[in-house]
Amino acid sequence: MSNAKYLIDTNIFVRFQSGQQYDKNCFPIHYENFLKLLDDGIAISIDKVKNELDDEFFSKEYKEIFKPSITNDITDTYNMLRSKHPDYFNNFALENPDDADPYIITYAYHNDLCIVTQDEYQSTSSRNLNWNKYNIPTLCETLDATCIDNKDKKENVGKYNGGFGCICLTELIRIEKLMEK
Repeated sequence: MSNAKYLIDTNIFVRFQSGQQYDKNCFPIHYENFLKLLDDGIAISIDKVKNELDDEFFSKEYKEIFKPSITNDITDTYNMLRSKHPDYFNNFALENPDDADPYIITYAYHNDLCIVTQDEYQSTSSRNLNWNKYNIPTLCETLDATCIDNKDKKENVGKYNGGFGCICLTELIRIEKLMEK
């Protein structure tokens, strides 16, 4: 995992599947660049994401990128995050034990990785925001991550500088394209 910079959410793999938004026939360059990130170990994911995937390609051809999401030291990080956000971790995570989101957040936080997801940020400024409204970018922002999505967090485009963060696929494409130059 020493090369890893990005932790990929389930919805990104789905977008690259055959017949989806970014499949190899529609966006061959982005598709091949994404596979290169996986091949080089720059982008990885976790076992919980693999369990959510319903595909015959990524789960089999790239099975080595799916890292164990539960280890002793990661469990310590999970418990620390749970103490910071008990509403989320004690409700959402317990009511949705098969959902990868809490494990993605924990793994990325523990390993100082940037989550790549298509989840859209939801403002925490509302006093009525409860735990079931939190998603990956929303919770990451409360943990001081730079968050970039295609809707509410566009002002952060270009501001991610490494480490724990949360970006959308278009920002990943932008960052990696800039690095090619």
